[in-house]
Amino acid sequence: MKMYSVVGNKKKVTMTINVSKLKIVGNNCIVRVTSNQGDIEVIGNDCRVEVEDNYGSISLVGGNGLVTVCKRWRGDRVHVIGQTSHLIVDGKKTSNSYEAQLSPFSKDLDDVIESIFSFGFVMR
Repeated sequence: MKMYSVVGNKKKVTMTINVSKLKIVGNNCIVRVTSNQGDIEVIGNDCRVEVEDNYGSISLVGGNGLVTVCKRWRGDRVHVIGQTSHLIVDGKKTSNSYEAQLSPFSKDLDDVIESIFSFGFVMR
């Protein structure tokens, strides 16, 4: 697999078909690919990745980023890591934020903590 690297701020990369590994490092970068069959890795803040058909892998690392995918196919992978980074699939924003939740059988946090530490004693 060929590997292409682009380093610098405010870079724009446009491809029709990506069958290689594409790595972009820099802030304010824009990547547009019609059909992604390889790997796209973008590292930087305020970056955008726009893909029509995703068969491969997309990884965005950095704050305030945006990944837009029109069609996702079986076996593809999309990783978005960073503060206020978003993934939009077929025009719908997906939620990638998770909140800690209590057990549905407990009424407060003390019940959870007591159940964790109650079995921690070892008899000799």
